[in-house]
This record gives sequence, structure tokens and C-alpha cells, in this order.
Amino acid sequence: MMPRLLLICYYFPPMGGAGVGRPLALFRSLKDHGIDCGVLTVKDVAYRVFEPELLHGLDETRIHRAGSRDPQRLLRLLGVRKVRASRIGHAGRLSNRFFPDPKIGWVAPAVRLARKLIRENRYTAMLSTSPPISGHLVAQAVQVETGLPWVADFRDFWTSRRIEDDIADASRRERAWELIRSIQGSAVMVTTCNPAISEYLGGGEVIYHGYDDKLAQRWRTPSPGSLFNIGLLGTFDELVPVEPLLKVLAVVRNRAPQLLTSVRLLQVGQVDPGWMNGLLDRYSMRDIGVMHGFQSRRRTVEILNEASLFYFALASSKECGASRVYDMLVSGRPILAGLPPDSVVAETIVGAGVTDCFDPHNAEDIERAAAFVEHLIRRHHAGELSITPRPDYARPFSASAMVAKFADVIHGL
Repeated sequence: MMPRLLLICYYFPPMGGAGVGRPLALFRSLKDHGIDCGVLTVKDVAYRVFEPELLHGLDETRIHRAGSRDPQRLLRLLGVRKVRASRIGHAGRLSNRFFPDPKIGWVAPAVRLARKLIRENRYTAMLSTSPPISGHLVAQAVQVETGLPWVADFRDFWTSRRIEDDIADASRRERAWELIRSIQGSAVMVTTCNPAISEYLGGGEVIYHGYDDKLAQRWRTPSPGSLFNIGLLGTFDELVPVEPLLKVLAVVRNRAPQLLTSVRLLQVGQVDPGWMNGLLDRYSMRDIGVMHGFQSRRRTVEILNEASLFYFALASSKECGASRVYDMLVSGRPILAGLPPDSVVAETIVGAGVTDCFDPHNAEDIERAAAFVEHLIRRHHAGELSITPRPDYARPFSASAMVAKFADVIHGL
């Protein structure tokens, strides 16, 4: 009998951004592994970015949307479609007002719809993926009623931060850990997107995020030219800082001023323009910044095909990273990574052999990173910088590899 999976996820197209990539890939491709998959998600909400084109070609009769009383849904009902990207510490007033998270208002409507879907479609298993943690509460409530085997997938620790970093109140922290233990006790399996989250939770099978296989076919080598373009992909803010790169480029400028005149920063993704331009002004580099903002996935690749180097950063070793790393790897470009010591992301990208990681708080590391960049610029100008898209080292991090591993899990339930 073909397994029938109910995939429970709050973040799903037409919402866009990195958070929808994992559930979208599962919904698209599990059928290729003999699994009938339906999605339970939320109705239209106010959100920071939308990519409705991601729904093209999908069987939307299998996408089921529950109402909600969470703030984003209520804003949408009031006529607000887009909200500004905000990462105010993840422990801001809104997060502290709700438990386990502001999406708790989605749980009851989603549970009601899940009951109906299971009766009508005879699902044989469930997979919930967080954030938000509230998604696991939906699956847990249904599992108690139906006994269906359930896999709990964690794409982050709690939010992108750990419980102790995200929740200030001690009693709420203990309540959060009690909830995590309850989820672990109810689910037949816990999966995570990297080893750091598995270690934090005390166990869980690691299934890495993956780049979009079809989109990866659009990566090309940079066109010949005099400019050396550094790609800035994705969201940059206080958790994903751009200032370490500017420190490195300032050293390059001091060593070889003529080289920096040929450098451009190609930014594609969510960023506060005022914040970014303020940093560029501080380092007298406004003239090298080329700001594109958020773009469709195809357009993003078109723009960043002109990059000869990618920059990636995380402010804390406690951050688990982002799926954009896998897009950088499959592009074949070298990566300059500003990461604290012991970052789990460093283990992934250094293993690819095309990366230089530096500690943004270590002056010697910044000097070494500057030498790495200077070397690449000189090789670029000499026509000696070879870039091969879709290299072998990126293959383990494809969406198809990720889906295949989840399929093995589901078939084994």
C-alpha cells in the first residue's frame, strides 16, 4: 500500500524565502518515491516576501489551508499583505506574549482541518516541520487522537535561536523544554537539518537542507569582464552581519587601493537599505554596493551568475546557519565566511574545499581573509580564476538527496 503523508507546515507558498524550501521540495517530489503527500498549511497571511510562482505546476487540490487567529493572519484579514522583515532579537514583546510562539492561534483550526483530511484521505503518517513550534502541536494533538505515526522535523533550535537565548523568563524556559521533551516522546522520530540542532535536542536524524535541483541548472560561470563581483545572498542583519566583509575589504584597500576600484558587492535578498548604506558609508564604500533587494529565485541566479565570490556570515556560533549556503556551494563559487569559532556551518563549507573562514573578531584572521580575497581578485584579472557550477562536492546537499532520505524515513515507519 502506498504511504499517504500529511505534511504540516505553517510556511508554504505563496509565502516565499528560505523557510518554504524544505516543505516545498517534499511536496513536489515525494511522489517520485512512491509517497502520496498532502499539505496542511495556513490561509493567506501578512508576510515579508511572496513567491506565488512557486505554486506553478503544483496540484493545489492537495494543498489544504486552515484559518488562524495568529497576528499575521489577523493583519491579512485587516487588509495588510506585506510586513517588514523584523528579527528584533526573537525575544521581543510579540514572541513573549504567546507560547510557544505567535502562531499558536493556528493550532486549533489546523487540528480541526487535519481531522477532516485524515478521515477523507486516509493518511497513514504525518510529518510536521518547525519553525513554528506550533506546527508540532498540531501533529501532536492529531497523533493523540488517531495514533498515526508522526515525524517531527526541526529546521531550527526553537526559533533560529536556542531556548535559553530566546526566552528570558526561567519558568517559560522550563516550560519550553517540557514541550520539547513532550514532542520527542510523542513522535516516532525526530529529524533535524544539521548536527548542531540534533546535539542540542539530544538526538535526531540529520537530513540536510538542499538546493533546488532545477534552479541549480541555471548557474553559469561569470561573463568575462574587469569587475570582481562579490555576491551577498539572502537576509543580512544583526544575526547575519555584513560588516566583517567590509573590514576585510578595508584591509585590501590599504594594501592595494587599485584592486578595490574593480570590486562590486551584488546584494540580492532581504535587507534594510538604510542599515546597509549606513555601513557602506562608514567604510567609504557606498560606490561599490549594488543593491537589488528581494528577487525571484530565477532572477537571483541571473544576477549572481556575475559573482566570482560569495560572502556568508553568522554573528554567533549558536546560530545553525541557513539554506543559502547550499545554493552558494552548488554555484561553484569560492565562499568567504565570517564565522565565530566552532560554527557548525564552517564544518559544512570548509569540507567543500573552496572556502576561507575567518573569525570577524580576530585581527589576524581578518588580515588572512584579506589576503585570500586579494589573491582571488588578482587571479580574476589574470583570467586564471576557474569556476565550475554544480561541482561534485555540492551533490550531497541537493533537494533530491534530502527528499530521498525523508522518503526512506517515511517508508520505514
